[in-house]
Amino acid sequence: MKTLSIAIPVYNTEDYIRRCLDSVLVQEALPYIELIIVNDGSKDSSPEIIREYQARFPENIVFIDKENGGHGSTINAALKAATGKYFRVLDSDDWFDTPEFIKYLKALSACDEDLIVTPYTQEYVYNGTVVPYNYEFFTHDQVYSVDELVFDESKTYYTMASSTYKLEILHKSGLKLFEKSFYVDMQYNIYPIPYLKTVHFLDYHVYRYFMGRPNQSMSQENLLRNLPNHQNVLSFLIEYYVSFREKVSKNVKEYMSLLIYFMFYTHMDLVCNKLKDRRLAYRTIKDFDTYLKNTAPDLYQMVDVFPYIHFSRRLRYINVRFFNTFFTKLLVFARKVRGKLKRS
Repeated sequence: MKTLSIAIPVYNTEDYIRRCLDSVLVQEALPYIELIIVNDGSKDSSPEIIREYQARFPENIVFIDKENGGHGSTINAALKAATGKYFRVLDSDDWFDTPEFIKYLKALSACDEDLIVTPYTQEYVYNGTVVPYNYEFFTHDQVYSVDELVFDESKTYYTMASSTYKLEILHKSGLKLFEKSFYVDMQYNIYPIPYLKTVHFLDYHVYRYFMGRPNQSMSQENLLRNLPNHQNVLSFLIEYYVSFREKVSKNVKEYMSLLIYFMFYTHMDLVCNKLKDRRLAYRTIKDFDTYLKNTAPDLYQMVDVFPYIHFSRRLRYINVRFFNTFFTKLLVFARKVRGKLKRS
């Protein structure tokens, strides 16, 4: 059994996939890894490139060539084929920092925890900015029980780019992501959480997240275009949380609600402030907020502590654009004041 199965979803990434594969298919890594490369109906030369690498590394590459079904469908397919002890995802336009990856693999081979968390780095190609994301409020190379984990005001959570799950945990959870849908990474982030018992933090900046391409799903234009997907995934998270909130520990419950908190705020901002049709925006957010109140009253109250949401609700969302601008400026001002106080 290999230590790590790496799922690599591919869709029209002929310009990037060689960099991705070259970053992991190095001699020191080969004894530890299997790559499950899933071509999701690419129309470019990506399949030919994959076959070229499979011929060179037949013991390490499983190639699945299928019709287009979206990012979630590629991970579903990879999960069925995976045989490693651990499982993680590497998108084909991203890559691993090779020296850090080798160190991580050697450490991972000695682990037996349910979830391994590593820092990651976002690379903003349009302005050359590199932003590392750490988990500084936890001690690295230390094993935690999930009941020990308390998240502070930094509001950091495990992402697809930072998470390595034990494969048996993913199978036990019954993880199956939506197909033909965007934002399934949020499903991936929350689905296994109720089944975890132990978490191990390793201080290796493995994942390099390639940001800034105009067709990425997290761009504002695509967020609006795929708003129904966003709402469907958010509804799933809410109902998944409700199904587990009486079965999990206080810390796990708080963690699951944290992810929903983030996604709900994003959804409200998109609907209320970015949709050009104000009447549609009003109906959409009012109906969804009523759904939240009826489905999960505790989550409804949780997000109400945010001033923007609180005042928008009290005024029935009539002036949401004004409140968004007002509270955004207020937050920027508060941060500047806090920065000056720290320097003085």
